[in-house]
Amino acid sequence: MKLILFFLMTTDWLFSSNLSNLYKLYEKQSYNKACDYGYKYLFKNRNISNEKYLTLYGLSCLETDNIKRISLPMVHLTSTKDARANASYFGTILLQKQLLLQALVDKKEIYDLHLPKTNFVLSKIFYLFMQKKYRLKNEVYRFQDETKESMSYQLYIKRDKKDRVSMIIDVYQNDKFTKRYNYR
Repeated sequence: MKLILFFLMTTDWLFSSNLSNLYKLYEKQSYNKACDYGYKYLFKNRNISNEKYLTLYGLSCLETDNIKRISLPMVHLTSTKDARANASYFGTILLQKQLLLQALVDKKEIYDLHLPKTNFVLSKIFYLFMQKKYRLKNEVYRFQDETKESMSYQLYIKRDKKDRVSMIIDVYQNDKFTKRYNYR
């Protein structure tokens, strides 16, 4: 009995330790490290059932080029109202990414869709694209943020030597490059 109690206490500490470490990385805006850390300990410590851990892991990956990793937490966030809202948020962004990629690469029309709108940059680009609020020059779509005049974006497709497609979003503030998102 003492052994089981010790095991449960140790395991609980391990869960909270991983969540704490993940939170510290997220708080420092070390999103790549947080996404990798979250993925590394996701199955090792059965954090797959810890909704706080899954949400923080998903948010960390969302801020990186590892957006495909948010599908895993998305399908496991089902127990509470907040968790389901987070899952819907992740699902919306994944769907918008896939539809935008399809529109750019396959020339598929996406102008009549009605999806939730989020504050995430990909979602902003998706809605500006659907509303045809862009300037197209040399296969680069240029967008002006509707709420922040100093923010603008460029969207384009890039192919590597193996002909793999990446969707690139460059973020500019006051015409100065600030961030690049590279989605495959």
